[in-house]
Amino acid sequence: MGSKIAYSIIFLPIILFIGVITSYEDFKESKIKNKWILVGLIYSFMVYLLFWILPKGGLLGSYLLCNFDKWCVNLLVSMVVAYLLWHFKMWGTGDAKLFICYAALIPMGQYSRVYFNYYFASFLLLSAIFIPASVFLITESFVYFVRRFNFKNFMERSLEFVQKWRIKFNFAEAGKVFFGFFLFFLFSKMLRGWLCNIFNSRILVDQSIPMLISLILFKQLSKIFEKNIKFIIFAFIIFIVYIMFGRAYSWQQFTLEIRSLLGNTMSVMVLFPIFSKIVELHAERTVKKTVPFAVWMLLGVLITWFS
Repeated sequence: MGSKIAYSIIFLPIILFIGVITSYEDFKESKIKNKWILVGLIYSFMVYLLFWILPKGGLLGSYLLCNFDKWCVNLLVSMVVAYLLWHFKMWGTGDAKLFICYAALIPMGQYSRVYFNYYFASFLLLSAIFIPASVFLITESFVYFVRRFNFKNFMERSLEFVQKWRIKFNFAEAGKVFFGFFLFFLFSKMLRGWLCNIFNSRILVDQSIPMLISLILFKQLSKIFEKNIKFIIFAFIIFIVYIMFGRAYSWQQFTLEIRSLLGNTMSVMVLFPIFSKIVELHAERTVKKTVPFAVWMLLGVLITWFS
């Protein structure tokens, strides 16, 4: 409890300062200035540097320095994720930089124990940013739809959509994509197990990073699964070997793992259309300058901080 109070004294004021001023400037100018990002990054690095230099940093300094390696890994992963989201046009350059800034300013001990992954603790921050923003955008779009709803036009467009879907939809390709993502999650699980055995660590202990990768690279991975039949055959052979291995230690445990993998696969297949639509709505609202994304990022930080 004492460390959290100290965190609030040291880090929360600068977070609120940067959050408020970037939200205001994003609302007025649709721009997040680099100087505020630099202020946050320099402040964060200076805090860690001072606790490292001072001979008596107390329990807080000891805890910060003890988790410094995890903080560095989390910051590095956050930079990669921020870049990927920017590269695939899911948020702007300023949003990516601001996310990195917040990831640097939130100490590891401040993240909730409900979800915690030392190697990408900021996944909780990312979720706290996108979930409220997504709910708002979907609600706003639903209200917009209801206000302009015309039953006749709706039925005509629905029939047109169904006809186009029946023409374009390919069950064989969809099956390849589904099986491909199933194997993707299977291999990620096997890789985590091997890394845990090799390094004797809890690296990538959950499916958060593979799930995030699958959502970001859904289209690219889908094309690979659709067109590369050799990959599917090779992966299927590995899957058969895994089945044989699964039966060797426990059929019940194996069944639970397969159900988990199927759940992840179906989640991605369902979530990606929603995720892509949310991105489109975000882009549309950003162009219209209705809701600056910096506001949602500040809200996400506060949810992460006080959860």
